[in-house]
Amino acid sequence: MSKIQLMKPELANLIAAGEVIERPASVIKELVENSIDAESKNIYIGVLDGGRKKILVKDDGTGMNQEDARMCFLRHASSKIKSEYELNRIHTLGFRGEAIPSIASVSKVILTTSDGTEGTRVESKPDSELQVSPGPLRKGSIFEVSDLFFNTPARLKYLKSNQVENSNIIEVAEHLALGFPEISFSLFLDNKSIFTTSGRGDLLETIQKIYGNRIALSLYKVQGEGIGFSFEGYIGKPEISYSRRFNMLTFLNNRCIYDYRINKAIEEAYRDYLPPLRYPFAVIKLTVDSQLVDVNVHPTKKEVRISIENEIATEIKSTIVETLKNKKPLYEASQDEKTSKDLNLDDAIDIEDFKNEEKEKIDQNSINKQEETSYQDILPIEPTYEAQTTFESIKEDIELREKAKEKEEVKTTIRKPTSDYFYSAFSNEGYKSKLPEMHPIGQVLKTYIICDANDCFYLIDQHAAAERINYEKTQLLFASIKERVIPLFPIVIELSYKETENFDEKHQQELEEVGIKAEMFGDRTLKITEIPAFLDDANMDSVILDTVHSCLNDEVSKPLELLHLTIANIACKKSIKANHQMSPLEMEGLLKDLSKCVNPSNCPHGRPTIIKITKDDIEKIFRRTGF
Repeated sequence: MSKIQLMKPELANLIAAGEVIERPASVIKELVENSIDAESKNIYIGVLDGGRKKILVKDDGTGMNQEDARMCFLRHASSKIKSEYELNRIHTLGFRGEAIPSIASVSKVILTTSDGTEGTRVESKPDSELQVSPGPLRKGSIFEVSDLFFNTPARLKYLKSNQVENSNIIEVAEHLALGFPEISFSLFLDNKSIFTTSGRGDLLETIQKIYGNRIALSLYKVQGEGIGFSFEGYIGKPEISYSRRFNMLTFLNNRCIYDYRINKAIEEAYRDYLPPLRYPFAVIKLTVDSQLVDVNVHPTKKEVRISIENEIATEIKSTIVETLKNKKPLYEASQDEKTSKDLNLDDAIDIEDFKNEEKEKIDQNSINKQEETSYQDILPIEPTYEAQTTFESIKEDIELREKAKEKEEVKTTIRKPTSDYFYSAFSNEGYKSKLPEMHPIGQVLKTYIICDANDCFYLIDQHAAAERINYEKTQLLFASIKERVIPLFPIVIELSYKETENFDEKHQQELEEVGIKAEMFGDRTLKITEIPAFLDDANMDSVILDTVHSCLNDEVSKPLELLHLTIANIACKKSIKANHQMSPLEMEGLLKDLSKCVNPSNCPHGRPTIIKITKDDIEKIFRRTGF
């Protein structure tokens, strides 16, 4: 008897389900894509119990007759591709005919559909015959999926909490809505409305609906074209940035995809506008000739192959660079306080032209004023790095606080890391510099300090060095100061739908671990009621905003990681920037403080603060040796 045998259809469907249906969000993606291919104008998505109990997708598309309703449950049955010729010219989201049979193999499915002339109801259970009966004549289709993965215990056990699964569902629904702004999407989780888009075809309006007014008012429109492709979309001002790439979205012929070269091109375009490890907001929609695209390389079609990928990446990068160069973006005050009535989507982009004209008028005045402004006015830490707030004075202040706390109970306590390590590192007793002997002799490009030493010289990045100093000073303060204070002016943060769903007891506890107490203030708004006592007005809002977004988007997995991220954000925003002229005294103070740091060689984000250039290196450059 032959060892190789044909699989039973039920077994083949289970194997296919393992590739296509990873979690409830995968079910929604496949069913909604079918609704889009059916020319639907309105799509409703309902989810119960994180998708385990029930998933409902209802559309008003073309629907199916009884024969098609039966056939759609068969593996590799598709209305979208009939020949090899069409395989190279795919214009639909689905085409393999694996989604519905894969879903039906791991759940119970009820399909109610009609093409306007005949209504059909099909009930499917694994390992059972299809139950077909007449249905209502409402044109369109309704898929009801229940008890997902009930017959695959390993896959069911793999599912995360309802909150995690709901977050993935929201993300999938948002990407579909952005890909097809001409379709109205409604998402409900546990009978609670999450969002509804208008379906008017305006991408900026859809972005505003999903991400809020602040994002929509901080975007630049971009568009371009080349041979075989064109693109359009919106990019964020540099002030809108994130610590991960989750808001850099690329759509290929309306399908949300991941493409390394295109993402890298967007990052490179922002290189001069964003610090390291910060990523911009971007929604780029590509239209490419279908003959130049292969979407048949990944089971879920998340990754594709584009034959003109390099040309597209180059054009996108140059367009973004040119846009940022022309717009001359400036960091502005937070726009969170603006209400929806203040948002004019038609003017959201055009107002930049007026702002640029105003900026040009004040540019020269700003330059002249900067020449008169002292270093003390620009740097929010202290007049010079050694003049006021030294590591030693911080320690003395800490000791006074500790004595006072022995007599009086602190109002609010936050878990704190052990600070003995920092005390020993910054104590005057037995102090020894952690840097080799060097002497600052000047500054180049208003960014780098040149230091002379024996047989070599050092280049110091003044911003990276200041970041390291501020990071360790802030870390020391955080380890000692345990009070929280009520901010003088309320801090209100507008959340995305995913962040709103994630704001639960666990995330509240993580925020309180770093000294931030928050509460909901409306449907999608967060009010910060308490903050760490050592935050000052110069960096308070931006640091709190970054920390809250990072926590609610699960960018960090542990409170200590969130603590590091918070302190690094504070340090970055307090530090001097490039293109700032430093006096010799200030350079000496910066170098002295840097020498006391635990890790003076790197900034909190991992970039080097000091580069050593030896005599041999210079002689090789001038061809004096090495022949």
